[in-house]
Amino acid sequence: MTCLFLYSELAEYTLACLRAAKKMHPEDKLFIIHFPVNPEAPFKFNFDGIGTFRQYTAFDSYASFIRYIDETVKPDKIICSGWIHKWYVRACFSYRNKATCVLTLDNHWYGNLKQNALRMAGSWLLRTIFQKVWVPGRQQKEYARKMGFSDNVITTGFYSCDTDKFLSIGNSTLPEKRKHFPKILLCVARYIPAKGYRELWNAFIHWQSEQPNEWELWCAGKGEEYDQRIEHPKIKHLGFVQKEEWDQIIRSTGVFILLSRVEPWGVVVHEFAAAGYPLIISNKVGAAEAFVHSANGWIVEPDDQSSLLAIFKKLDSLSTDELIQMALASQESGKCIRTETWAASLAAF
Repeated sequence: MTCLFLYSELAEYTLACLRAAKKMHPEDKLFIIHFPVNPEAPFKFNFDGIGTFRQYTAFDSYASFIRYIDETVKPDKIICSGWIHKWYVRACFSYRNKATCVLTLDNHWYGNLKQNALRMAGSWLLRTIFQKVWVPGRQQKEYARKMGFSDNVITTGFYSCDTDKFLSIGNSTLPEKRKHFPKILLCVARYIPAKGYRELWNAFIHWQSEQPNEWELWCAGKGEEYDQRIEHPKIKHLGFVQKEEWDQIIRSTGVFILLSRVEPWGVVVHEFAAAGYPLIISNKVGAAEAFVHSANGWIVEPDDQSSLLAIFKKLDSLSTDELIQMALASQESGKCIRTETWAASLAAF
């Protein structure tokens, strides 16, 4: 079986899923065409043993792009990231009767003018091109339904973190945290308005002013607002973090928080659930539906500072044993989607 992935931005979790697929069916051939690495997230990827990777910018025209697919790839399955990239959609249209074409999407259905216009004008074409739809969770499944796809062609579980990696890190760090739980909140997100950093910083500083305590806030990421970051004695800005640095950061921090104002899914929530973190997650984060519940954390409105302050105060009142029990509950949640289930879904298309 030859599978072609027409991807947008690559991430470490993408490669973990592809490795799981290759491990499950080593005889399959995987070809990945993808966007250039984002300068705000300059990951150093290791593609060894997975397949053939090409940036779409390596092709100077659609003719050379489709020639590469026709003559070199010859796919049996095509997994396409959305419908934004015209070359990707045109290639799937060309192969709609020769390969299984799978549309992936992570949008939420809001029912706005743009979405309704697409549903009226373009959904019939998408249903003509794509035989299957692969989405992360419930909200994206609703979007696919609105586009006219029936339940029997929609598969959930499109996003998975590197579950084995993060479960392993969690298992190795939790014994240390049982002895001394680190009172450090960790946020991992790009420094852009949609991630809610300013709301987080303001709420944290308000808490420290109103009720001084031991807790710190560490933030990891880069982005357009990094130079406008708030400086505070108890807020630490880590910048962009490469994968080899995460082990020590996870050992040093205790609770994961993400207050995104817009976040279709958020694999980072899955990562830190598997790593054994109590979670404080915005209700605008899609992954909250899968990984956050009353036993392991809180779902909060990102603009509701009073509710967030109440959660901070509750957090400060918890014992180490209570925090560890939340961490263990998070790990159980993190097991519900795995790279192996992702690979099995791919094989079933």
